[in-house]
Amino acid sequence: MNNVVCCLSCAEYDAALLLPLLEEAYEKTQGPDLLEKTILLKPNILFDEFPHRAVTTHPVFLEAVIRFLQSRQVGKIYVGDAPAVHTASFSPHKSGIYEVCKKTGAEWVYFGKSGFSYALPSGKVPLTSMIKEVDYFFSLPKLKTHELMGYTGALKNTFGLIPHIHKAKQHAIHRNPRTMASLLLDLNEAFTPDYIFMDAIQSMEGPGPGNGTPYPLHLLLGSTNPLALDIVASKIIGYHPLELETNVEGLRRKKWLSSVEQIEVQGITIEEQIRADYKLTRRSSMGKMSLGIVLRFIPFFRKRERRPFFLTDRCIGCQKCVEICPVKAIGAHPNNPKEIKLNVKKCIHCFCCHEVCPQNAIEVR
Repeated sequence: MNNVVCCLSCAEYDAALLLPLLEEAYEKTQGPDLLEKTILLKPNILFDEFPHRAVTTHPVFLEAVIRFLQSRQVGKIYVGDAPAVHTASFSPHKSGIYEVCKKTGAEWVYFGKSGFSYALPSGKVPLTSMIKEVDYFFSLPKLKTHELMGYTGALKNTFGLIPHIHKAKQHAIHRNPRTMASLLLDLNEAFTPDYIFMDAIQSMEGPGPGNGTPYPLHLLLGSTNPLALDIVASKIIGYHPLELETNVEGLRRKKWLSSVEQIEVQGITIEEQIRADYKLTRRSSMGKMSLGIVLRFIPFFRKRERRPFFLTDRCIGCQKCVEICPVKAIGAHPNNPKEIKLNVKKCIHCFCCHEVCPQNAIEVR
């Protein structure tokens, strides 16, 4: 691993256009030798959605990465994930990811079918057994905002190694951005991606990671260092590196970086790419966050906390919000599945419900 991040311009999703850019990024960041290696590709599939929504890693981006790997004469290529509210028969047809697997000969694997328990410093977690069955783990995150963590990229994408509803259960244990950041760093230290290609051609701004708005960044990022890549990507969309808990925790641990100044950027100049108009999620400072944990036990302040609001006129009654809530704070009226009720006292403000709503029927405010 090194501290190099390559950032390149890419105007559109075109595999022929992407392939030489992937090659350039990989060479400039000194990616590992791939000859005859088995590879696990982990795209971001929050839930299965059409590509234009920018919820998932774009299928053309995935196809280009597979073609790049095949040109390096790798062995078997697997593509996998396990979204929180899907069943064992899940395959990502709507997003086009499953079709890319069939087209290219890569094998789709559902992470929830087999797994093992792994003891992290922050506690035991269930993980997909696929991570132990391959030579290399490649992460393909989508650059998006995130209501809880502020931003989701390389470090957060590794969270997807925890299959389906077990991800939501981790939110019941790690109830704020600081403790969730510790979990994410523990997980990434144990299972560090061997390489990261970030899809930032169409990113997501606003109330991400599932209900924001596509934003054309027209960028591709590559690195062997997940922390360095996240610091660069979050800076591009307007965050200060120390504004995000994952960045702060990563720098504190000094495993991959001990300072922002150690990052070497290849390709285009980052300062020229910073987007002042990018709509970020509303963040609390870490000092205010600690105070907030105390104040939430006072009824007046609890009512003023940011929380999910359920919009009946948009709701389709799928009840994915009910299913994913890790503390069972959400319920539907027995005679009207579109009438969703929130137990404010039980809510832990993880915003998992907001993440998985397919209709943008939940707002955080």
